[in-house]
Amino acid sequence: MKTSRGLKIGIIIVAVIVCLFAVFPFVWMISVSFKPPNEVYAAPTLFPKEPTLAGYRDMLATTGAFSFTTWLKNSILVSLCTTVFSLIIATLGAYGISRFRFKGRKTLSYIILTTQVIPGALIIVPLYIIMGNLNLVDNLFGLILAYTTFTVPFCTWMMKGYFDSISPTIDEAAMVDGANRFKVFSKVVLPLSLPGLAATTIFAFISGWNEYVFASVLLRSYSNWTLPIGIASFQGQYDTNWGTLMAGAVMITVPVVIIFWLLQKHLVAGMTAGAVKG
Repeated sequence: MKTSRGLKIGIIIVAVIVCLFAVFPFVWMISVSFKPPNEVYAAPTLFPKEPTLAGYRDMLATTGAFSFTTWLKNSILVSLCTTVFSLIIATLGAYGISRFRFKGRKTLSYIILTTQVIPGALIIVPLYIIMGNLNLVDNLFGLILAYTTFTVPFCTWMMKGYFDSISPTIDEAAMVDGANRFKVFSKVVLPLSLPGLAATTIFAFISGWNEYVFASVLLRSYSNWTLPIGIASFQGQYDTNWGTLMAGAVMITVPVVIIFWLLQKHLVAGMTAGAVKG
């Protein structure tokens, strides 16, 4: 009994330490966003002595093409389009792999999964050349296509696992009642897979919302920048306005945290179902 109780206490202590390590960067980011420049470069303190909203005002005061609102609109457009395209392609592809039996089905599934282990850095140069040949460099549509190519494989694999957890007899019963294959997919299977759809939606949206490397390579003009590039531009070569930089980081992080918090039950359920079935 004592051993079991001691083990539980040890697990709780380790869990608390891990949580503190995970949460501390976010807390520090919020703290610095409210600090004036003289406190940022002084001895570090967890809470600002003279809190100020100057960083948030400076970030929101940007105007023209070089403005927070412009970057926000671009990020919303890119993230939403990436999410919609990824859902359409991934759900259709996953349903086909899950329900139809054809030669090379398992091989195709593993190829889709294997694409996730390829480092993105290896694809930057050939992707840039392809986008250049298509005149899609410094174009938001080109960035959406790039993001979609990276989100679709994972979304497809996750949705396939969820579709596998839904009995095919449900499809057969609907088809006996006169429904064609597309109606079975859209009217029967998709409504039953809402947790998986929620998890896939969150993953695709966050991928488009937070991505920096490909956006920094493919986008050049201020008017096409997304939030990660725009906020990072406040880090200069010789001086960095940390208050403004962290204020922007807070504003870009909080919406994602809220969305994740509201849909966390669906996210966990969807990812668990997608991981169990193969």
